[in-house]
Amino acid sequence: MALVTVNADKLVANEKERVVSAEADIVNKKASEAKAISDDAEADLNAAKPELEAAELALKSLEKAAIVEIKSFPNPPKAVSMVMEAVMVLLGEKTDWNNVKAVLSDTNAFIYKLLNYDVSKTPESVLAKVRKQYLSLAEFEPVYVGKNSQAAKCLCVWALSVSKF
Repeated sequence: MALVTVNADKLVANEKERVVSAEADIVNKKASEAKAISDDAEADLNAAKPELEAAELALKSLEKAAIVEIKSFPNPPKAVSMVMEAVMVLLGEKTDWNNVKAVLSDTNAFIYKLLNYDVSKTPESVLAKVRKQYLSLAEFEPVYVGKNSQAAKCLCVWALSVSKF
């Protein structure tokens, strides 16, 4: 009778070992998949870092007086208007010129928003809108924009860099 019980227990133990082994295989496979996703994300982040550094560098060259220059345009050149609209979309602000001037009225707050902009929290729909409506235009190019305003040129570089992230 003891031998029958031992054999039965052995069968149960073997079945449990098979189930545990199968579950371990599943866990190991999922861990490998998670590692691959993590490695891809890390590679993407490393590739995007130069873009974010370019955006930060552009902002550091932006002076308060230059922002006042943009705000002082009663009717801004098309290049300036285009860049400011893109920036406002990224910041979640209205794009009309009166609102742009209102946002620029507190230059410290505006620069702070740009320097602390968290592109990782920007909805893909917003980035797609900026890419489609503004960045796809041939005129959305820092050298071209810089002919109208150095501040807008810096903001153009910022918008390009953020959108590429």
